Amino acid sequence: LYLSAEALFSANMEVGLFLPELKGKITNTQGTSDFKEDYKYGTSNASFFSVDIAIHKDYIPNIYMSYLNMTTNMNSDLNKSVTVADGNFSSSITTFIDYSILNTVIYKDFMKKGTILTIFGKPFYTGDTELDIGINTKIVKWKFEIEDKTDSTKPNSWIDAALIVPLPYLGVRYYIYDLVLYSDISALSMNAAKLMSYQVGIDYRIVNSIYLNASYLYERFEAVEKNDTIGFTTAGYKFSFKYIF
Repeated sequence: LYLSAEALFSANMEVGLFLPELKGKITNTQGTSDFKEDYKYGTSNASFFSVDIAIHKDYIPNIYMSYLNMTTNMNSDLNKSVTVADGNFSSSITTFIDYSILNTVIYKDFMKKGTILTIFGKPFYTGDTELDIGINTKIVKWKFEIEDKTDSTKPNSWIDAALIVPLPYLGVRYYIYDLVLYSDISALSMNAAKLMSYQVGIDYRIVNSIYLNASYLYERFEAVEKNDTIGFTTAGYKFSFKYIF
């Protein structure tokens, strides 16, 4: 008995744009600086890519990988003195953020099929429900650099933070005709790092195997890098296209 590739596995690929609002703080012994109030960050944009592969065997888990990347900068005139890493700044500055997140989720899906009900003499399918349970290995790379615009001889200061953390993962999906409603969450708190992400969204099939996606995505990490404690949040709407193989 030979099984077709379609029977053995299924996959989907998603490409889109994330429009997050940037929030957070940098805290050290010299004080606290705020990304919105001091550095003037607001809404930015980031590219988003994901692939989800489901193996149709009871003993083989599924794998979902997503990648988010954002590079942005902002000019601001400080009204107070701020300290970042080994540098102190109190005038006109430019700051740069380079931020990426790679999620690798190994999960098992538990599906409950719906039933057909008769409502006013017409058949109605109640929809399928799926519960996903697994581990999300999150790789976060974040660099923040600050440049003094009034003193060209002053060296830039920067913070480089890198985290590789496995987090528990929980997802719920509801399939009804051409719609898929879903949500997922990963969160973990440790002494040196705290990470949390969640997403709530909807897929709508526009033609054959092509879906239009809209979701709200939240990503936050907290980390200690030398003398600085960083708390950084990106939260906003994501719009994408998804192709199901």
